[in-house]
Amino acid sequence: MPRIAEPREPGRATTTIQHARRRAILRAAARLGAEEGLERVQMSDIAAAAGVALGTLYRYYPSKHHLYSGVLESAVADLPLAAQVPDDPVGAVADLLESAVTGLLRRPRLGRAMLVSANAVRSAGTVPVDTTMRDRIIAAAGITEPDAADQQLARLAEQCAYGILTWATAGQLSADQAVADIRRACTLLLGPWAGR
Repeated sequence: MPRIAEPREPGRATTTIQHARRRAILRAAARLGAEEGLERVQMSDIAAAAGVALGTLYRYYPSKHHLYSGVLESAVADLPLAAQVPDDPVGAVADLLESAVTGLLRRPRLGRAMLVSANAVRSAGTVPVDTTMRDRIIAAAGITEPDAADQQLARLAEQCAYGILTWATAGQLSADQAVADIRRACTLLLGPWAGR
């Protein structure tokens, strides 16, 4: 299993060139992770596929877990949102989470690499808490000024989705079961948003 490097935040891209390098790294990691899985892909292979020096890769991502956690963050940030406030906030969140589930399960090796890595990075406490998924859930529901209860509901939906994805990428749930579970969880958890 890959090790967690010294506790430090991954480097941040600030220039156009750095953003392009970072995108190339994430694309290469996603492609190789989907082909090889977390255990078999090497950081040197990712650097070569991205066209960057190995030192550059480690500057942005101090470990393979940080890298695949970054791939997950990027995938979550790219999830599509409706252009307008939804008539059915619970259904809109279910649609968002279904999109996340089906996207990850299309490439199960990559999905597993991202989830294992995100859990490893979170448990090591080496990066700040990423609220991207919670923010996307709240935005999908059309909530512009979330209160503490809204934040809690979004956090519960996020945790449930990660649990379902963990089971599905481990082969314990089919894609259809995972989608059905996500939709049922949204109905049960997000009932307070139904009348908004």
